[in-house]
Amino acid sequence: MASDAKVLRLFSTPVILGQVDEADALNAALERAILERQDQDPGLVRSNVGGWHSKPDLLAWAGEAGQKVARAVTELANAHTADAGGKPVNVRWRVEAWANVSGAGHSNAQHIHGGCYWSAVYYVRAEPSTSGHLVLHDPRMPALRMHAPGLRLKDAGPELIARIRPEPGQIVLFPSWLAHSVEASNDEGARISIAMNLSLPNGGRARALPPQTPTQS
Repeated sequence: MASDAKVLRLFSTPVILGQVDEADALNAALERAILERQDQDPGLVRSNVGGWHSKPDLLAWAGEAGQKVARAVTELANAHTADAGGKPVNVRWRVEAWANVSGAGHSNAQHIHGGCYWSAVYYVRAEPSTSGHLVLHDPRMPALRMHAPGLRLKDAGPELIARIRPEPGQIVLFPSWLAHSVEASNDEGARISIAMNLSLPNGGRARALPPQTPTQS
């Protein structure tokens, strides 16, 4: 047996968890705006199985609270993005945002967000729970499971899925190509979240730019 074996963990998938400052007051304003919008708009059906999914125009009606969340998400994205040479960038992301309101039994089917670079979810309201998790699906599947369903790679982190429990004020940022879903919640109270897609408005070329308010899609 080789005594000097070295393990290289390569090609990792970044998933960033962030917390927005003064989230209680921010979430109260967002919850009012989202529930008011829900009363006015029947919404859309996308990946959601039940629940309410707004049109992707949240930045037009969620006021300063919505803009603050968008700024927090884009700042987090910039902090975890580099140019092709590994240097820091300050991208003026094109942001598309929408609200989700989910009740007991509601879920989101597995999907990806094509044509974007980063995607994010921000939790406005979520009950402490063992259900309703955000589920991130291993992009290497089904290749590993097809060959050896009874084995896993030692010390390589999650395989197949990873679950993230919703927490008010939390941002979850991940590459848009990463498949994800939302488990059905068993809670009686509504789970309210904001989802965002970040893409490049200038033909896919990232440029260093001064900080600006995110542009509405």
